[in-house]
This record gives sequence, C-alpha cells and structure tokens, in this order.
Amino acid sequence: MLSTKGFKAYDIRGVVPADMNEELAYRIGRVFVAMLNKPQVVIGHDIRLSGPSISEALSKGLREAGAQVIDIGQCGTEMIYFATAHLKQVAAL
Repeated sequence: MLSTKGFKAYDIRGVVPADMNEELAYRIGRVFVAMLNKPQVVIGHDIRLSGPSISEALSKGLREAGAQVIDIGQCGTEMIYFATAHLKQVAAL
C-alpha cells in the first residue's frame, strides 16, 4: 500500500522511501496527465540522491500517459518556475 502522508496543500514531499518513492512518482505522472490534460510537462529534481530515480519514474508515468516531458534535470525550485513560465507549460516536480 502506498502512503499518502507526503501529499500537502501545494506539493508532495516526505521521507524517501516511506512517503515518496518511485512507484508513487510513476502513479502521480499517470494521474497528472489525466487530470490536467496537458501535452507537455516540465520536470526537474533537487540535489538529493533520490532525485534522479524519482524524476525518471515520474517521467515514465507522464510519457506513458501521453505527455511530452521536458526534463531540465537538477535545479532549484526557481528554475522550475522560470522554465514553466518561459516555455508556457505546467510543472510536475
């Protein structure tokens, strides 16, 4: 069973792997596209060691749900905000 403890008002965060893990990231990607119906999504990850694997799982879920993923890699939150505004897209992580 997946934990929902990491779901907050404006984001998803928590302890890896108890609150956030690759399976949850994949499922979020699948649902994200279905709920928002966006053809392109910007993603990135922070410096934590778990970032690349969680980001890859999210990307897989997004792609399998039909979205094109623009992965800007390791970055700060402000870079995600800039990329989404500049590219006129939505952000997933």
